[in-house]
Amino acid sequence: MNLLTTLWGWLTSLFAEAPAPAIEEQECCEEECEPEEECCEHEDCEPAPVVVEEVEEPEPVEVVEQASTTSISAGELLREVLLSRGISERVIEKYQIVETFEVWYEGPLDTDTIYNSIQAFRDVKGGVIKSKLSKLL
Repeated sequence: MNLLTTLWGWLTSLFAEAPAPAIEEQECCEEECEPEEECCEHEDCEPAPVVVEEVEEPEPVEVVEQASTTSISAGELLREVLLSRGISERVIEKYQIVETFEVWYEGPLDTDTIYNSIQAFRDVKGGVIKSKLSKLL
């Protein structure tokens, strides 16, 4: 504890005193300088060079919105219909219903047509797919 008190006292006394100014003003040498110059060209009184960096303005960015060319697939529409009708994602994935439907289906891509084609799909594929989709209609 005594060591901490000593250290604290030393630090507070160190920072309590105002520091002496570190920059001393230098006067230019006794020779006469040109009116355009700030000081003569002697090494001991030459002013520090000023560096000016030019920053270019960024070019304006034109935002172009493109119409989406990708449409939703028949399988994704079927997935939405099945999920909305209570068929779980686990069942859809386990029995690969979406993949099988995409191979089988050839029709317009709208929700009503997809929903109406489920019965025909179920009857054609039969088996597990028929039993899992039987509660839809």
